Amino acid sequence: MSDQVHFIPVGFDFERLIYPISKGGLDADRVVLIINEEDADSGSMDTAAQLAANMSERLENSFDLIDIEVQKQPIGVEELYDYETLYAMAHRLFVDELKAGNEVFVNISSMPRTTAFAFATAADSLIAEDREELDDIRDRLHTYYVAPEDYLVLEMIETLEDEAEFLDDLKEYEDLRVHSRYEEVNNLIERVYDSGVTEGARDLDGQMYVEFPSSPGSDVKDFEATILNFLIDRGTIQSTSELAEQLAEETGEEYDESFRSRVQYNVGKLEGKGYVNREKMGNRLETSLSTMGRMWAKTH
Repeated sequence: MSDQVHFIPVGFDFERLIYPISKGGLDADRVVLIINEEDADSGSMDTAAQLAANMSERLENSFDLIDIEVQKQPIGVEELYDYETLYAMAHRLFVDELKAGNEVFVNISSMPRTTAFAFATAADSLIAEDREELDDIRDRLHTYYVAPEDYLVLEMIETLEDEAEFLDDLKEYEDLRVHSRYEEVNNLIERVYDSGVTEGARDLDGQMYVEFPSSPGSDVKDFEATILNFLIDRGTIQSTSELAEQLAEETGEEYDESFRSRVQYNVGKLEGKGYVNREKMGNRLETSLSTMGRMWAKTH
């Protein structure tokens, strides 16, 4: 008998992650919580990580109360913004459940946006591929989002404004603690109105953005797949001739002009599809996988 399995990456939300199931809108036999693997008892967690850990613990306890099995899938802090790794993880998790005959639901209401896009894209690309071994995939793989009823941050801002007004009325008592507290609260309010609910842009390995590449397509032919899987293991190849020579040795085929031409033709096709990059270096063309090419190779 098949299970209905929900994958729920956990961020700073509780009700949007459990209500669709607990209120009866969606059925579930099992939930998989995608969580930060930082140890909540280590004392090293920041406020954001602690809040996410609290939500994870509350979700686990609440699902247990309504008799739904809970599994945890931890991811490291460095993986939270690693789109390629998250995409490959989601792809593998979904395929395993679908091959087991289960129905898969993906809740993308909470979590960093990189995780949301990676999980949603992995689900969408699996449906687009329409694999023969995954029967009725369009009926067994679902992505959903739950809109919030209220934003608590707006209430927090209103409370801060009331607090600032209250402290302003107390300044006449010439208590230095009141003056200091007023300045602190008022400064925070000004920062929110100037920057919104976030501030700054995080440096992620030397850049301040995460690229969301197109999902890999399903139009990869057999020999093209051989080249992609070869490149994921070997990295950048210095020239087309070197690529053909190494690939012939790997596959046990004879390296001759015909094989070299075949490799050159298929690499050109892969470049046109966006799976490989070729860069001219003198009279040579260096070949390497593009981001989309790496995503394909990691999931096939």
